[in-house]
Amino acid sequence: MAGASGKFDLPPNPTLKHINLLKKTLNWGELPPFYHMVSQSLGESEGLLTHGFDTALKRVVDIRNWNVELLGGHIDKDGTIHCENKPRLALYQIFTDRGFELHAFPFAKSKEIDQYVKGNRLMEFRVWDPYDMKILLRINQLHKFIDFYFQRGDEADKALIIHAFKSVNHVLGFLKKEFDIVKVDGVSIRQYYDIQEKLLAQDPDALLMAGLQGSPGR
Repeated sequence: MAGASGKFDLPPNPTLKHINLLKKTLNWGELPPFYHMVSQSLGESEGLLTHGFDTALKRVVDIRNWNVELLGGHIDKDGTIHCENKPRLALYQIFTDRGFELHAFPFAKSKEIDQYVKGNRLMEFRVWDPYDMKILLRINQLHKFIDFYFQRGDEADKALIIHAFKSVNHVLGFLKKEFDIVKVDGVSIRQYYDIQEKLLAQDPDALLMAGLQGSPGR
């Protein structure tokens, strides 16, 4: 809704649509390219289970690919799969050169697995293909966007970062219901944000200098 100044005010729990509208009111009705890229990537992450196309998250959740026998389950006369136990997963929140990613690793006994495996009786998935199952979600260039916010961002940029954090937590909550999550490790969006905020407090020029490229040999 519009505030007294005519600027759009975010509701208490804004959606991505609300945040995009705020950004447009602050930017002459347009979404800047960098903001739009991050916002679009976040929107895709929010729709991982509702969009019609295949995703890593859908493949991991697909009970038909679970090792039913190892998990103490069975298939009834109607073909319905029942599992007494859930597959174990280790989750890692990671910032790569591509952005923020949530990685998943299955187990064989107590060992986390990071390779293609098919038909191994010790694996809790019939097939595990890291190529299309490991990266459950990605928010493109989020680390650079957070850095940008501390340099010259606005309230819509911060709202987008907070929304990204909440969206990832929503996915983590879903995974904890569907699987036996052994651990969640790595660096969360909130932790990365806090690190950059602390760095800026210690050295106000640090982030600005990090974005400048020096000459060869300097």
